[in-house]
Amino acid sequence: MTLRLPSLRTSLLSATTLALSACGGGSGASLQFSVYEQGVHSHALNPYVQAAAEATVPPTFQSSDGTKFTLTQARIHLRDIRLDLPQGTKCADVRGLMTGAECKGGDTGSGSGTLVVSGPIVADLMTGATTPDLSGLVLPAGAYKRIDFRLEEAHADELPAGEPLIGYSMKVSADFSEQAGKKLELALKFSEDARFESATGVEVPEGGTLIAMLQPSKWLAELPLSSCIQKGDVAFEGDTLLIDERAKGECSGAEDLVKRNIKTSGDLRKHVD
Repeated sequence: MTLRLPSLRTSLLSATTLALSACGGGSGASLQFSVYEQGVHSHALNPYVQAAAEATVPPTFQSSDGTKFTLTQARIHLRDIRLDLPQGTKCADVRGLMTGAECKGGDTGSGSGTLVVSGPIVADLMTGATTPDLSGLVLPAGAYKRIDFRLEEAHADELPAGEPLIGYSMKVSADFSEQAGKKLELALKFSEDARFESATGVEVPEGGTLIAMLQPSKWLAELPLSSCIQKGDVAFEGDTLLIDERAKGECSGAEDLVKRNIKTSGDLRKHVD
């Protein structure tokens, strides 16, 4: 499964994730962008997302030489989300479309439709809160093979005041798991198209959830942070480690490496209640 590198003035997208929520009664399916393999369970989406998030154990990840972290924040800024519907389904099978979302094609012949959300969208990958709110969308069950989107820098004129993503495409915060009080921060800028895909498709049943997963376990691959910290090759501001253009020595180019790792950490999964 690969991630291939091929702006929100209003309300909140609900539920670790961009959440296109299933309706009740087992009818339809949902989509989530998440750092959790099982996402946030569909029954725990709006209005109970906060309680669900608090009950979920945060993901842990580590550098190539064993420095361990516990994820506390992960937010992304997206545009032009395109989701191909399962073969044989039609745009008429999508319910709850709102301003900024539409379904194209697939109403005649044997082809399937494509859900298009122009955005911009902010997705909080830890709590599932999103802007704007797409929680009323209901998708047809079936086999999903790919989702495309554009990852871009967020601008102040399209985000609520105080949004931490302003000026960035993705922000990540984590605690050092074995060094109390110390933190890691990633503040990254992208301007690239991306795709999560499955050659065989992920079969999502009625009431299930298609999860477009970003895997934190891959983000620090090939980055020897323990060694770089000991040698002073990475920058700290107070107790916060910043992976940025100041990295040197064994960690020279660390920011670009982490960006590449994030780009290739995409996977498609499913959750069945």
